[in-house]
Amino acid sequence: MKKMNIKTLKVMLISGANNLYNHHFEVDKLNVFPVPDGDTGTNMNLTMMNGIKELNGKDYETLKELGTTFSRGLIMGARGNSGVILSQIFRGFFQVLIAKENKDSMIDNEDLIKSWRSAQEYAYRAVMKPVEGTILTVVREGTNFISENIDKNKNALFIFEKLLEGMSESLKRTPDLLPILKRVGVVDSGGAGLVYIIEGMVYGLKNGKPIMPKKKLTQDGTKLEMSLNQEDFGYCTEVIVKLSKTNKSDFNLNKTRNDLETMDGQSIVVVDDEDLLKVHVHTLKPGQILNYFQKFGEILKVKIENMTEQAKAHTQTIKPIRKLIHDFALIAAVSGKGVEVFFKEQLNVDHIIAYSSRVNPSTDDFLKAIEAADAKTVFILPNDGNLFLTAEQAKKLEKKSKVFVLPAKNIAHGMRAALNFNREDNPKDNYNNMWSEIKKNVAFGYITVADRDVEIDGVTIEKNHYFGAVNNRKDTKVKIVSSNKDIISTIRGLFSKLIWTGAEIITIFKGKDASKEQLNYVIKILDEDYNIEYEFVSGEQEIYNFLFVVE
Repeated sequence: MKKMNIKTLKVMLISGANNLYNHHFEVDKLNVFPVPDGDTGTNMNLTMMNGIKELNGKDYETLKELGTTFSRGLIMGARGNSGVILSQIFRGFFQVLIAKENKDSMIDNEDLIKSWRSAQEYAYRAVMKPVEGTILTVVREGTNFISENIDKNKNALFIFEKLLEGMSESLKRTPDLLPILKRVGVVDSGGAGLVYIIEGMVYGLKNGKPIMPKKKLTQDGTKLEMSLNQEDFGYCTEVIVKLSKTNKSDFNLNKTRNDLETMDGQSIVVVDDEDLLKVHVHTLKPGQILNYFQKFGEILKVKIENMTEQAKAHTQTIKPIRKLIHDFALIAAVSGKGVEVFFKEQLNVDHIIAYSSRVNPSTDDFLKAIEAADAKTVFILPNDGNLFLTAEQAKKLEKKSKVFVLPAKNIAHGMRAALNFNREDNPKDNYNNMWSEIKKNVAFGYITVADRDVEIDGVTIEKNHYFGAVNNRKDTKVKIVSSNKDIISTIRGLFSKLIWTGAEIITIFKGKDASKEQLNYVIKILDEDYNIEYEFVSGEQEIYNFLFVVE
């Protein structure tokens, strides 16, 4: 029976990450809500690539070294719920392998079965309320499938092919377990991302080399390419690389020189001496050069000088020692420049984690915010249900500050919590007071435009029509309540479910795509139909024409 070794496993991980990268825009499109803000594929891709980044140019003698490095990279780069769960799947997978005492570090079929069982357990453990029909189901049913079909006389490829078969079939069944998937006509996006990873791993195991990442990816028919930032200067970049034995046979001096030319390199000098490679190149993107040479081995020395500033040496910033000079700090994650200013200036939030609607902040982003806060006790307001697990992961990794993560699932929750933050109270009372205010006399809603035909929560929505959703005081989740091609009708339907008798004030965050005319519609409806004060904020958020907070 053929067994796996460390080098093979590393190739498989790289191949899995590359295959996900090649398909992550497809995964993004598998949205359960008809809004063009799909980010599951992007989040999983960025998470996976952060793990792979830690492996590039390095060889490992033990499974512990490989597993610990890769798992740590995934955790630090985890973005969104899907990224956190993915990091835990591989963390669980490696827990069994790390415990192996085999000096040859070979992996047999029984090891693989145990590893995937552990992966399943860690994945479910990461989620407070597991939902079936998601990536959790895919990893569980895939694991059960290989447990039922194990054959000790077969090689590792047989196990991974069976795993891929089991996960693929499980993915097809996710719409039967999660009704909203069936109504929209898609499979679960997180599960799809995991299947692409396993598909890539099977390729790497079968062929002994990884799937190559595509040079150009398309999204909605548009080629996405990195544009060169034209400047009046370049960087003199010198690199010394120790070629790894694994990749030395793939290294070709002439091809490397040609590759540097295609990256707009000039004054190119590339020489090799046994296992050492010396490179000199003038370039506008030194980082691109370093990334390129990492695939050949370990970078031993780098010198980058800005030629415009007469060879000023590149220096590294030294992190200051954290002294925890503040007693408390309040951190909020928000999307939209105006929302960011509002939380900072009106709600006295100490630090903001700003992010786009398409790319969620990572665990490392939260850790950096905690570090910048430099406080004994830190309170985090995720303000998005998709960021809660990421914030919790940062809480587990933080070693100096005491961290509390509030269950703020939207900016309405975040506003109530921030308004009731008292720097004179002790940490426990502060947490309890903010938590109790999150769901007390506050409601949240939004207006946006659908990108497909679908029926959700009993509401029929047509492509390019407006629709409104509400998270009111009694419901624990956001519900679609109105939809119409006419924004006025949509707003009226939304307000009928959002504003209750006795509500005192509504805060309206105007998005980037909201027009002055639409704003006037909102004012007209409020003046004519409701006895409530209102306040407007130029939120500048993407996707959502308006965000509403009612208190």
